[in-house]
Amino acid sequence: MDKEKMEKIKSFVLASLVAAFACTASAETFEHVELDKDRRSVEYSGPINKTISAIKERKWLGQTKAMDGGVVFTPYVNPQFGKNNTESGGAIMVTATFYLYDKPVKEALMVARQSQIPGFVEFYGYDSRELQMHIRMVDDDTFQSFASDTQYRSPEKLNTYKKVDSFNKSNYKSELKSALDDGTVF
Repeated sequence: MDKEKMEKIKSFVLASLVAAFACTASAETFEHVELDKDRRSVEYSGPINKTISAIKERKWLGQTKAMDGGVVFTPYVNPQFGKNNTESGGAIMVTATFYLYDKPVKEALMVARQSQIPGFVEFYGYDSRELQMHIRMVDDDTFQSFASDTQYRSPEKLNTYKKVDSFNKSNYKSELKSALDDGTVF
């Protein structure tokens, strides 16, 4: 093998190693800490209120290959707050309205508490704990979210939401007819 070919092979191998190392180094790793499963919002109110203040009443667009929609968070005034004899007495809450394109599809009352993923705040459905968002602010216009506290092992499941003025409109026309159009209203 001549010297020129050998140098090209060395350069290629070195470039491949540098690229592989750069990809490995840039992949963020997340940790998990054990917290009391019955922890309350008030114990972690500082980071929670800071996050709520940053996300409230704004449109947040999250796009993936399978979804084009977002969420709007509205602070919820908890009438039971401070009443320690109630389940929701120590809960800081928000109402989350989820959108598919520009149409609201689900509204959920969510409880905020410290996430078991350090640096994140957990929002879980008051009526359904399976509905979760573990959120951390990146900057004023961006937050990242995992859908559960077990996804920290899979950084590719970290979703990014951007602040927008309006949600995208769907390219698909609804095929549903109104009651008047389909003859059910006389």
